[in-house]
Amino acid sequence: MHERDPDRPVTVVNRFQVKGDIAEFEGEFRDHSQFLRGQEDFDFSLTVGLVDDPRVYVRLGYWRTLRGFLDVVRHDAFVEHVRRIGPKVVTEADQAVSVRRHVREASTAGSSSVVLLSAEVYGDCVELERRFAELSARCDEADGFGGSDLLRSAVRPFTYTGVLWWRDAGHCDRAEATDGYRAALDAQREVAWVTTERSRHVAFERAIC
Repeated sequence: MHERDPDRPVTVVNRFQVKGDIAEFEGEFRDHSQFLRGQEDFDFSLTVGLVDDPRVYVRLGYWRTLRGFLDVVRHDAFVEHVRRIGPKVVTEADQAVSVRRHVREASTAGSSSVVLLSAEVYGDCVELERRFAELSARCDEADGFGGSDLLRSAVRPFTYTGVLWWRDAGHCDRAEATDGYRAALDAQREVAWVTTERSRHVAFERAIC
């Protein structure tokens, strides 16, 4: 599959549920993030925390190539970071490729202005992607919309992660309350099992090398 081409971009999706002290985890996580930012082929990352469960964090790490990511995970320093963080969390991981991305502006750090969408397609994948684009278009009709990204799993067929973000929590609240947003979201549920999670923007970080 072309999604596993080592020279193509990949997004690593990590979900962490913190078992112990959140502040201790965040400190270790910041150190790990700084390490990744300095690695060849790292592009940028977005980290959010779930509003309804403050112990759950999701990080989307964008890499210019799959090869670059795989080279880093073999690095002794990477293994040491995982050794320190691993006992503090229950984690899930996925590798995905972006199939529909639309960017207008950034959300405000600290604001609850990011919506994560998880979809498992039981219909047509192309139709799910088209309907996500319609959802993004409905959001784009109002002020304050920052953008969206739809990621197709490279390791779990028919599984998608979607991200939609707004300038701040108020704009996100108003968008979620509109008939157009709700109708577009319901349309996706005609072809997939879809859940959404409201999230807080924790950090957006670019490569430093």
